[in-house]
Amino acid sequence: MLRLLFILPLFFLSTDKAVPVKLVYHINEKSQLFLTGTTSVNDFSCDCKDKFQPAILEGEINTTNRQLSFKNARLNIKTKLLSCKNNLMNRDMHKALKAEEHPYILVDIVNATPLHNEKELQTGKQYSYNVVTVIHIAGIAKAQMIQVKLQRLKDRYYKLTAEKQIKMSDYEIKPRTPFNIIKIDDNITIHFELLVDADK
Repeated sequence: MLRLLFILPLFFLSTDKAVPVKLVYHINEKSQLFLTGTTSVNDFSCDCKDKFQPAILEGEINTTNRQLSFKNARLNIKTKLLSCKNNLMNRDMHKALKAEEHPYILVDIVNATPLHNEKELQTGKQYSYNVVTVIHIAGIAKAQMIQVKLQRLKDRYYKLTAEKQIKMSDYEIKPRTPFNIIKIDDNITIHFELLVDADK
Protein backbone atom coordinates (compact mmCIF):
# COMPACT_ATOMS: atom_id res chain seq x y z
CA MET A 1 0.00 0.00 0.00
CA LEU A 2 1.34 3.39 -0.93
CA ARG A 3 0.35 6.13 1.49
CA LEU A 4 1.34 9.29 -0.31
CA LEU A 5 2.17 12.13 2.01
CA PHE A 6 3.41 14.87 -0.25
CA ILE A 7 -0.09 16.33 -0.34
CA LEU A 8 0.35 17.56 3.21
CA PRO A 9 1.10 21.13 2.09
CA LEU A 10 -2.64 21.28 1.37
CA PHE A 11 -3.06 21.90 5.09
CA PHE A 12 -1.98 25.45 4.34
CA LEU A 13 -5.26 25.99 2.53
CA SER A 14 -6.86 26.41 5.95
CA THR A 15 -7.35 29.92 7.28
CA ASP A 16 -6.07 31.19 10.62
CA LYS A 17 -7.97 28.51 12.54
CA ALA A 18 -6.39 26.96 15.60
CA VAL A 19 -4.24 23.89 15.27
CA PRO A 20 -4.25 20.92 14.90
CA VAL A 21 -5.54 20.42 11.37
CA LYS A 22 -6.75 17.14 9.86
CA LEU A 23 -7.13 16.26 6.17
CA VAL A 24 -8.67 13.26 4.40
CA TYR A 25 -7.23 12.63 0.95
CA HIS A 26 -7.30 10.19 -1.94
CA ILE A 27 -4.61 9.79 -4.61
CA ASN A 28 -5.97 9.38 -8.14
CA GLU A 29 -4.86 6.18 -9.89
CA LYS A 30 -3.40 8.26 -12.73
CA SER A 31 -0.72 9.61 -10.38
CA GLN A 32 2.88 8.63 -11.08
CA LEU A 33 5.92 7.80 -8.98
CA PHE A 34 9.11 6.69 -10.73
CA LEU A 35 12.91 6.65 -10.56
CA THR A 36 15.33 7.67 -13.30
CA GLY A 37 19.05 7.17 -13.70
CA THR A 38 21.83 6.65 -16.20
CA THR A 39 24.29 3.91 -17.07
CA SER A 40 27.42 3.84 -19.20
CA VAL A 41 25.25 2.86 -22.20
CA ASN A 42 21.80 4.43 -21.73
CA ASP A 43 19.23 6.00 -19.42
CA PHE A 44 16.71 3.97 -17.43
CA SER A 45 13.38 4.50 -15.68
CA CYS A 46 11.69 2.40 -12.99
CA ASP A 47 7.96 2.82 -12.31
CA CYS A 48 6.17 2.20 -9.03
CA LYS A 49 3.33 -0.32 -9.44
CA ASP A 50 2.01 0.12 -5.89
CA LYS A 51 -1.64 1.06 -5.28
CA PHE A 52 -2.86 4.35 -3.85
CA GLN A 53 -5.21 4.20 -0.85
CA PRO A 54 -7.22 6.92 0.98
CA ALA A 55 -5.71 8.10 4.25
CA ILE A 56 -6.12 10.64 7.04
CA LEU A 57 -3.19 12.93 7.83
CA GLU A 58 -2.68 15.22 10.80
CA GLY A 59 -0.40 18.14 11.52
CA GLU A 60 0.01 21.39 13.43
CA ILE A 61 0.44 24.82 11.88
CA ASN A 62 2.78 27.41 13.40
CA THR A 63 0.80 30.61 12.77
CA THR A 64 3.97 32.73 13.01
CA ASN A 65 6.02 31.17 10.23
CA ARG A 66 3.17 29.09 8.67
CA GLN A 67 5.27 25.95 8.98
CA LEU A 68 3.35 22.68 9.24
CA SER A 69 4.77 19.96 11.47
CA PHE A 70 3.51 16.47 10.71
CA LYS A 71 2.32 13.73 13.03
CA ASN A 72 3.28 10.16 12.06
CA ALA A 73 3.45 11.15 8.39
CA ARG A 74 5.08 8.41 6.35
CA LEU A 75 5.23 7.37 2.70
CA ASN A 76 5.64 3.61 2.16
CA ILE A 77 6.90 2.37 -1.21
CA LYS A 78 7.06 -1.40 -1.61
CA THR A 79 10.50 -2.08 -3.05
CA LYS A 80 9.52 -5.12 -5.11
CA LEU A 81 6.79 -3.10 -6.86
CA LEU A 82 9.43 -0.91 -8.51
CA SER A 83 9.69 -2.12 -12.11
CA CYS A 84 12.35 -1.17 -14.67
CA LYS A 85 10.61 -3.19 -17.42
CA ASN A 86 13.51 -5.64 -17.46
CA ASN A 87 13.41 -8.80 -15.35
CA LEU A 88 17.18 -9.02 -14.90
CA MET A 89 17.44 -5.36 -13.94
CA ASN A 90 14.47 -5.71 -11.56
CA ARG A 91 16.13 -8.65 -9.83
CA ASP A 92 19.46 -6.87 -9.45
CA MET A 93 17.82 -3.64 -8.27
CA HIS A 94 15.68 -5.41 -5.66
CA LYS A 95 18.77 -7.23 -4.41
CA ALA A 96 20.80 -3.99 -4.23
CA LEU A 97 17.96 -2.35 -2.28
CA LYS A 98 17.90 -5.35 0.11
CA ALA A 99 14.19 -5.87 -0.58
CA GLU A 100 14.00 -9.11 1.41
CA GLU A 101 15.41 -7.49 4.55
CA HIS A 102 13.88 -4.03 4.01
CA PRO A 103 10.70 -4.49 1.91
CA TYR A 104 9.76 -0.79 1.91
CA ILE A 105 11.42 2.48 0.99
CA LEU A 106 10.16 4.88 3.66
CA VAL A 107 9.79 8.65 3.52
CA ASP A 108 9.05 10.38 6.84
CA ILE A 109 7.63 13.88 6.40
CA VAL A 110 8.93 16.16 9.16
CA ASN A 111 7.60 19.60 8.20
CA ALA A 112 6.69 21.82 5.25
CA THR A 113 7.08 25.56 4.76
CA PRO A 114 5.27 27.55 2.03
CA LEU A 115 7.42 29.68 -0.27
CA HIS A 116 4.51 32.05 -0.94
CA ASN A 117 2.33 34.43 1.10
CA GLU A 118 -1.13 33.61 -0.25
CA LYS A 119 -3.73 32.21 2.15
CA GLU A 120 -6.09 31.08 -0.62
CA LEU A 121 -4.68 29.23 -3.61
CA GLN A 122 -5.80 30.37 -7.05
CA THR A 123 -6.93 27.77 -9.57
CA GLY A 124 -4.26 27.08 -12.19
CA LYS A 125 -1.43 28.85 -10.34
CA GLN A 126 1.58 26.86 -9.10
CA TYR A 127 2.90 27.25 -5.53
CA SER A 128 6.13 25.95 -4.00
CA TYR A 129 6.81 24.41 -0.57
CA ASN A 130 10.02 23.27 1.09
CA VAL A 131 9.42 19.86 2.65
CA VAL A 132 11.85 18.37 5.18
CA THR A 133 11.92 14.57 4.98
CA VAL A 134 13.88 11.59 6.22
CA ILE A 135 14.28 8.95 3.50
CA HIS A 136 14.96 5.34 4.53
CA ILE A 137 16.46 3.08 1.85
CA ALA A 138 17.93 -0.38 2.49
CA GLY A 139 17.80 0.25 6.23
CA ILE A 140 19.69 3.58 6.16
CA ALA A 141 17.98 6.90 6.98
CA LYS A 142 19.09 10.28 5.61
CA ALA A 143 17.53 13.74 6.00
CA GLN A 144 16.52 15.23 2.63
CA MET A 145 14.95 18.56 1.64
CA ILE A 146 12.44 18.31 -1.22
CA GLN A 147 10.76 21.21 -3.01
CA VAL A 148 7.14 20.38 -3.83
CA LYS A 149 5.08 22.31 -6.39
CA LEU A 150 1.33 22.43 -5.80
CA GLN A 151 -1.30 23.42 -8.37
CA ARG A 152 -5.02 23.65 -7.73
CA LEU A 153 -6.78 22.19 -10.79
CA LYS A 154 -10.33 22.68 -9.49
CA ASP A 155 -12.20 22.74 -6.18
CA ARG A 156 -10.35 20.40 -3.76
CA TYR A 157 -8.52 18.66 -6.64
CA TYR A 158 -4.79 19.28 -6.87
CA LYS A 159 -1.63 18.27 -8.70
CA LEU A 160 1.65 17.97 -6.81
CA THR A 161 4.99 17.51 -8.51
CA ALA A 162 8.43 16.98 -7.03
CA GLU A 163 11.74 15.41 -7.85
CA LYS A 164 14.74 14.65 -5.66
CA GLN A 165 18.18 13.48 -6.71
CA ILE A 166 19.93 11.20 -4.24
CA LYS A 167 23.24 9.34 -4.22
CA MET A 168 22.98 5.57 -3.93
CA SER A 169 26.33 5.53 -2.12
CA ASP A 170 24.76 7.59 0.70
CA TYR A 171 22.58 4.54 1.37
CA GLU A 172 25.41 2.05 0.82
CA ILE A 173 23.68 0.75 -2.31
CA LYS A 174 25.95 -1.03 -4.76
CA PRO A 175 23.93 -1.62 -7.95
CA ARG A 176 24.76 -4.71 -9.98
CA THR A 177 24.49 -5.31 -13.71
CA PRO A 178 25.02 -8.52 -15.71
CA PHE A 179 28.73 -9.45 -15.54
CA ASN A 180 29.34 -5.99 -13.97
CA ILE A 181 30.16 -4.69 -17.46
CA ILE A 182 27.67 -1.79 -17.47
CA LYS A 183 28.37 0.99 -14.95
CA ILE A 184 25.43 2.66 -13.21
CA ASP A 185 25.77 6.32 -12.18
CA ASP A 186 25.65 6.97 -8.44
CA ASN A 187 22.87 9.57 -8.79
CA ILE A 188 19.23 8.58 -9.20
CA THR A 189 16.21 10.88 -9.22
CA ILE A 190 12.85 10.19 -7.55
CA HIS A 191 9.92 11.78 -9.43
CA PHE A 192 6.39 12.40 -8.14
CA GLU A 193 3.35 13.59 -10.09
CA LEU A 194 0.32 13.23 -7.86
CA LEU A 195 -3.34 13.98 -8.53
CA VAL A 196 -5.09 14.46 -5.19
CA ASP A 197 -8.73 14.68 -4.09
CA ALA A 198 -8.88 16.33 -0.65
CA ASP A 199 -11.68 16.64 1.90
CA LYS A 200 -11.66 18.26 5.31
